[in-house]
Amino acid sequence: MEQHLTRLLGELVAINSINATLSGGPGEGEIAHFIQNHLKRLGLEAELYAFAAARASVVGRVRGRGGRESLILNGHIDTVGVEGMEAPFALRREGDRLYGRGVYDMKGGVAVMLALAEMLAGQPPAGDVWLTFSADEEDRSLGTEQLVREWLPSLSPAPAAAVFLEPTEGLIGVGHKGFTWFEIEVMGRAAHGSRPEEGIDAIIPLGEALGELGRIRSELAARPPDPLLGRPSLHGGMVQGGSALSVVPAHSALRWERRTLPDEAPEAVAGELARVARAVETFPGGQRVKALTIFTRPAYRTPPDAAIIRRLQQASPGSKLTGISFWADSALIGQAGIPSVLFGPAGHGAHAVDEWVSLKSLVDTYAALRTVLTT
Repeated sequence: MEQHLTRLLGELVAINSINATLSGGPGEGEIAHFIQNHLKRLGLEAELYAFAAARASVVGRVRGRGGRESLILNGHIDTVGVEGMEAPFALRREGDRLYGRGVYDMKGGVAVMLALAEMLAGQPPAGDVWLTFSADEEDRSLGTEQLVREWLPSLSPAPAAAVFLEPTEGLIGVGHKGFTWFEIEVMGRAAHGSRPEEGIDAIIPLGEALGELGRIRSELAARPPDPLLGRPSLHGGMVQGGSALSVVPAHSALRWERRTLPDEAPEAVAGELARVARAVETFPGGQRVKALTIFTRPAYRTPPDAAIIRRLQQASPGSKLTGISFWADSALIGQAGIPSVLFGPAGHGAHAVDEWVSLKSLVDTYAALRTVLTT
């Protein structure tokens, strides 16, 4: 199995599937067709779900014998960019480590899915297995959104659970944080620096915004931690403004990210944006303020009584339950009513130049999921 998974992963890594919007890459079209053709050669059903030119997800189906409810396996097929990497599309092995762009996040998991598809094609499972390969996870999750909108409603009955093969170091992820991106814009009036009375400075009031964000961050740090996910958090993201040193700035903008927990009320999080905007509005100077929520994704917690948790624990006895710090598409499937967990290989360097995945952990992930699907 080591050699087989290495070959599959090498074929996947050789395909440039950098996210088209995030890093200016070619998108997921080529790798989606590769996966579709691979599944069809196995005699399985495989359908493309395209949402833009050269951008598509894939849904494959292994028909079961009818003795168990269906399950979803998921892996995303886009990657981030390759700046600073010498040979990002050539798989390299050093001992147990396999190097290349996407091996850890998360073509290693996709390779496991393809190997499971090959096994299941000759050994049908008790229930249907849906293999979903999503586009755009690294940006706005447009691929999984499309599947939730166009594919999931067609299934009756709905699948019993979903397993996302994101890298979890062999642990079972039963929850992860969400995030929201906020922005405030400050509008002033330009003037020559020698005549400041004729202008309205749009940068100085940002100090009030930063001060309020600091207070909010202190409040978050004082909250009791979630047992698996820790505390909510925020950090500054981007600051923009001004046109020249000798000009009173007419415009500035501040963006920040807020990481959220499953039990936080969305309206309470949105209230933090109002607090920051109000702090800037009340600063004397005549500036105007515009507050905006740019993008948001929900936090997610797997229902504690979900059978998929117990089945994974039985298949992989050493795997403990854990919370995941990063956001994943599992929240979208979970919100659609499908209990979802994350379970995948170990490695290092997601989005980094030294990205690698443990070959042994790929084999272990394959073995555990094979047990889940065939027993």
